[in-house]
Amino acid sequence: MATSVKVLAVDDHLRFLDVIHAVVDAAPGFTWAGGATCGTQALDEADLKDPDLVLIDVNMPEMDGVEVARRLLDRHPEALVALISAHHPDELPRAAGESGVEAVLPKESLSPTWLRDFWAENRR
Repeated sequence: MATSVKVLAVDDHLRFLDVIHAVVDAAPGFTWAGGATCGTQALDEADLKDPDLVLIDVNMPEMDGVEVARRLLDRHPEALVALISAHHPDELPRAAGESGVEAVLPKESLSPTWLRDFWAENRR
């Protein structure tokens, strides 16, 4: 990777944002663009930071992750977006898979290897 991949994470639980931050820091070629705890903040951060990759929790108050993903992709169609959830992807509403995101994965599957593989398979 010639330049680092900027990753923005969105989760209403600060502890999991810390986990995502640690995963990004452990992935060579990836940099932490920041974290957001709600949909509105996520959209504002995406406008400011122009991330390459956005990881969005599905279940959040105010605006769920599916809606955040839709709005973010409308504003930043070049970004890769993955929904993350504590629930198995089969248990999520069908709208999650129809939101334009590139992946829906369980939170426990997130790792530096997953980030690297996901980016390599889906970068635009």
